[in-house]
Amino acid sequence: MTRAPGELRLVADLAAKALAAAGGPAPGDGVAVAVSGGADSLALLHALRVLAGPRDWRLAVLTVDHGLRPGSAADAAFVADHAKALGLPARVLTLTPADLEAHRPAGPEAAARAARYAALWPAADALGCRWLATGHTLDDQAETVLLQLLRGAGPDGLAGMSVRSGRLLRPLLDVRRAQTRACCAAAGLPWREDPSNATDTPLRNRVRHQLLPLLEDLRPGATTTLARTATLAADERAWLDPLVTATLATIVGPGGVDSAEPPDPGWVTLPEGAPQTEGGGEARLLLDADGLAGLPVALGRRVVREVARRAEVTMPDAATCDRVLGLAVAADGTVTRWPGGAAVRAGRWVRLVVPAD
Repeated sequence: MTRAPGELRLVADLAAKALAAAGGPAPGDGVAVAVSGGADSLALLHALRVLAGPRDWRLAVLTVDHGLRPGSAADAAFVADHAKALGLPARVLTLTPADLEAHRPAGPEAAARAARYAALWPAADALGCRWLATGHTLDDQAETVLLQLLRGAGPDGLAGMSVRSGRLLRPLLDVRRAQTRACCAAAGLPWREDPSNATDTPLRNRVRHQLLPLLEDLRPGATTTLARTATLAADERAWLDPLVTATLATIVGPGGVDSAEPPDPGWVTLPEGAPQTEGGGEARLLLDADGLAGLPVALGRRVVREVARRAEVTMPDAATCDRVLGLAVAADGTVTRWPGGAAVRAGRWVRLVVPAD
C-alpha cells in the first residue's frame, strides 16, 4: 500500500491516540466500521485501515439504507462497492418502515438512530466483530453539547459522547469535520452528501448551520471549547461513578440488582407487609427511603438515574428524578410516573416499577 497522505496520517494518529486512551481494540479483534458514504465515515474507514495492519485488526464495512429519501440505496451501493475495491467484507442493511415504526415514539431522528443500531449490532456480530466504529467528529460533539444545553440537561448530558461506550467506538471525537474532508480530498476519495443534512428542519441541522457559525463568529474556537466542555463533564462523571456505586450498596433493598449481571428475572418482590399500589406493575428495585432522603440532591439524582439504568426502566429526566427523590419523604402510596417507568412510596421503601399498562 502506498504511503498515506499527511492529512490521512493526521486523522489516523488522532484516532490511534483516542482509541489507546479509551482501551480500544486488541490485536486480532474485529472492527465493523459503520460507513454512510459521507466524508466523516470514509475518513474513519481509511484511518482505521492505516492503523489495522500494525495492530492486527480485522476490518469489515456496514452501511445502512434507511429508505427515507431518494438516493439512499445508491449511497449504500457506493459504500459496498468501495469496500469491495478495498478487499473488505461489507454488508448493506436495508431498513423497512416497520423497523422505524418500532421506535417512532422517540421522534424521527431518534427512531432512525435506534433502528440503525438495532441493525448494525447483529450484523457486526455475524461478521465476528467485537467492535462497532462510527465517524462522529469533534463538531458532532460540540453540536451534541449545545443540543443538551437547549434541553436543560445536567452534567451527564453535557458529557456528550464517549470515544468508547461498551463495544461502540467513536475514534474521531478529536478530529474536526474540516479535517475529514481534507483527508478524503488528499486521498482522492469522493464522498456522498446526504441532502437532508443541508436542510434546517431537524434541530441538529439548525444548530450546525446557524448556531455554531454564530458562536464561532462571536468567539472563534467555540466549537473546540464546547467539545472540551464535554471532556471535562465526562471526567467528573467518571470520578463520581464510584461514589454512586458505593451509595447504592447502602440503600438498595433485598435482592438488589448487581451492576454486572442482574439476577433473573431482575425484579424484586416487595417485603412482606409492604403495601401494594393501585395499577400494580413489576417491581424492579427497592431503595431505602431514609437513605435516599439523606443524600445531597446532586448525588440523589445520579443515584436515581443509575438505579433506573440497572433496573432497565426508562431513564427519568432531572425534574422526574427530583420527584422520585421527593417520594423519600412522601406519604405511603404516593406515586410518580414517567413514560416507561414509575416509582411509589411503599412502607420504608421507594419502589421502582415498570407500569403494568
